[in-house]
Amino acid sequence: MRGLSDIMAELLEGSEHDLSQVPRTPQERAEARKRLELARMAVKNCQVCLDTGFVHPLKDNGKVDYSLTVPCVCVRQEAERKQKERLLKYCELPAKAEGMTFASFRRSKETEEAYRASLALAKGDYEPTFLTLTGPTNHGKTHLLVSVCNYRLQQGKLAKYAYVPYLLDELRAGFKKNGDESYFSRYNVFLNVPLLALDDLGTENDTPWAQEHLDELVDYRVMHKLQTIVTTNLPWKSLPFRVASRLKREGEVIIIGGPEYTAVKSK
Repeated sequence: MRGLSDIMAELLEGSEHDLSQVPRTPQERAEARKRLELARMAVKNCQVCLDTGFVHPLKDNGKVDYSLTVPCVCVRQEAERKQKERLLKYCELPAKAEGMTFASFRRSKETEEAYRASLALAKGDYEPTFLTLTGPTNHGKTHLLVSVCNYRLQQGKLAKYAYVPYLLDELRAGFKKNGDESYFSRYNVFLNVPLLALDDLGTENDTPWAQEHLDELVDYRVMHKLQTIVTTNLPWKSLPFRVASRLKREGEVIIIGGPEYTAVKSK
């Protein structure tokens, strides 16, 4: 099959030696652009199905079965790409989250327990409903939380990230919105998503409305055994009592100590 360069060369053949081939008027330039576009269209993106989107499968004897058609690999790859884009948009990860993975996490004796528990949760091998990572700021808690989300997304599974203060602000703003941005739609997502990642619990405004919604969110996810990973910088006794007691009773609380955390630098 001819490539685009061959087709263009044929269309423009002789132009180097014959100046009359150079388009001069607006009409000639428009016609030249049209010919170039046709040349581009003549080049197939997929050399397997020739852009038809399907192929004939092989029989057990290795011969082509012309009675059947199946989606081409290019169609499947495009569908997978779009699905990953939809999952990523749904998750709403924070900026620079792409680099927060288990591979880029710097393991140490202080972070090993949290790393293993987070990886088990990401893989679906973690039995408790809640995993809470606590400790001072800059100790790798958010990195692990986002790594769990990224792992699930790569597996084609739903995950939802929420910075707790923004979560509550978004719910309040939803009273004035409709559709997917409405209060009920947004809250339903946080209640029912298979994996919810709550970052920086305890930094939200301590109002009755906020605490009522956090209590309800945690209670609902406990009742329906929906896994949740939580990070907090606050001492345990500073967290709202009802929320803290459920996190501890229904899951595991891991304290990360040691020196401040730095991620593995990309090569």
